[in-house]
Amino acid sequence: MTDSEPNLPLSDYDFEVPPELVAQVPLARGTSRMLVAPPGQVGAGISHRCVSDLPSLLREGDCLVLNDTKVLRARLRGTVATGGAVEVLLLEPRDLDGSSCSWTAFAKPGRKLTQGRSVVFPGGIEAVVQDILPDGSRVLRFPMPIEAFHPWLADSGELPLPPYVKRSPDAADDSTYQTVWGNRPGAVAAPTAGLHLGQTELRAIEAAGVSIAHVTLHVGAGTFQPVSVDNALEHSMHSERWEMSQATADLLQRTRDRKGRIVCVGTTSLRTVETVFRMHDGRFLAGTGETRLFVHPFDPPRSAQGLLTNFHWPRTTLVLLVAGWLGSRERWREVYDTALAERYRLFSYGDCMLSLKD
Repeated sequence: MTDSEPNLPLSDYDFEVPPELVAQVPLARGTSRMLVAPPGQVGAGISHRCVSDLPSLLREGDCLVLNDTKVLRARLRGTVATGGAVEVLLLEPRDLDGSSCSWTAFAKPGRKLTQGRSVVFPGGIEAVVQDILPDGSRVLRFPMPIEAFHPWLADSGELPLPPYVKRSPDAADDSTYQTVWGNRPGAVAAPTAGLHLGQTELRAIEAAGVSIAHVTLHVGAGTFQPVSVDNALEHSMHSERWEMSQATADLLQRTRDRKGRIVCVGTTSLRTVETVFRMHDGRFLAGTGETRLFVHPFDPPRSAQGLLTNFHWPRTTLVLLVAGWLGSRERWREVYDTALAERYRLFSYGDCMLSLKD
């Protein structure tokens, strides 16, 4: 790299994670702390509120965007012919031929799942390793159509809590690790900012004259992957599937035309809205596809005027997105240093941050 080429040092987006601040269980919806920080320069102001205050901070004519993906019970435990135990995390479906379906999956230990090997899962379902991809993931072929696969997975799989939640999922996670509006199965991680909002908050938001729109982005395992290159601009962004309906596209365009604020709940909602906005030169049109959009301080988001998001793991694309939203590395650092000093709970089951543009 020459001096003239752009550089986004990953080390600038690192911080020490206090283990005691990593939330292991959620609080009741609407009760988490919410740090409020507008984007801008250092010193632009920071205040401390509660999620239940969100309706009072929105304005009539705003539009709140929610991701309606639903988390799959994507972790499966099985055995190979030798009797050894294996664990797989399903990532996304691939080939659907009517009588069977195949999925990419991470496997642990991977050495047991060589190409052509079978693995038996609950109910005697036997999957075959069809391929091993360059990133080490496996392609598993299951002997059932996708219509039968999803009910079986709901009965046989486990919710894939993130790796920093140091416990096994329990019955409570079946509801607390899903948003109350999630109805589109396909994610392997929750759109966690949405976990803060229950029906009480949604009713109050609508009563304030704020419209609600839904998009779909099926959160993939790549959301947890740290960036592994020193210059973050060289990072190869993971792909995630998205969809925007005609009703949502019309509502977002109408909100923008009338000078209302588009407020995204979570980075996944923002990535979807931003993807469509960029595809259509600043307009919102219905569609579906895959996005590899990488939002960061050198290429900040332009489509929305508000973001509600949790506090994210250091050195990830999520932190870089938030820094891009806040306007600079320095402003991001100020906000995160404040959150750590004020003992905000971190990550998926933790507290959140609201950032609104005027």
